[in-house]
Amino acid sequence: MSPSTPPAGRPLRADARQNVEQILDVAQEVFADLGYQASIAEVARRSGLGMGTIYRHFPNKTALVEHVAVKVMRESVDEVRRALAEQPATWAAFTRVVRHMVRLRSSQLFPVSRGRAKEPGPELAEVRTRLLTALEDLVARTQRAGALRQDVTAYDIVLMLNSIPPRLPDPDDAGPTVDLGDRCVGVLLDGLRAPSSETLPRPAPSRREIDQFFRTMYGL
Repeated sequence: MSPSTPPAGRPLRADARQNVEQILDVAQEVFADLGYQASIAEVARRSGLGMGTIYRHFPNKTALVEHVAVKVMRESVDEVRRALAEQPATWAAFTRVVRHMVRLRSSQLFPVSRGRAKEPGPELAEVRTRLLTALEDLVARTQRAGALRQDVTAYDIVLMLNSIPPRLPDPDDAGPTVDLGDRCVGVLLDGLRAPSSETLPRPAPSRREIDQFFRTMYGL
């Protein structure tokens, strides 16, 4: 979904387009801070928009999260491309992408609830495939450069990123207080860098396991 196109695919007026962009930006921040348990009411509170405005563009929370996920995954695909173009030292590109994904909590923005009634739309499926393909390319290049241990896959990285928690909220105002992501990713990157001192057991996760993971965890 582009900012000028609502979920239903109809062109938007300028004011409505601005509302959609604001909703998606704030919802991305809310889900990164609080996880998927955060309510649409919290999105409305932080955005300053009414619940009716949000529901006019996104009929339910699943639809909102799905569109946030498309947005974040697109941003992450673009970041992989920029990192590889701008930082020919491949380990630098790899760490830049991983830190980007942790910073946006894009690892947690693969949609969503366990009880999905239907499959995700083609736009979401397509951008998820593009992101996984971009990560596979990044991992392969970093391994060819000798900087990344040879026994990990892009799917290992996705699963590890999903273990990093949301930012810890302040119980008084539901805002973020502590972000442990940088600390967690520091340990993660140290364990991924070559040469490694420990051999990982087989088999490694594949696309099949990743699909099963998201289907089981998020209904996707």
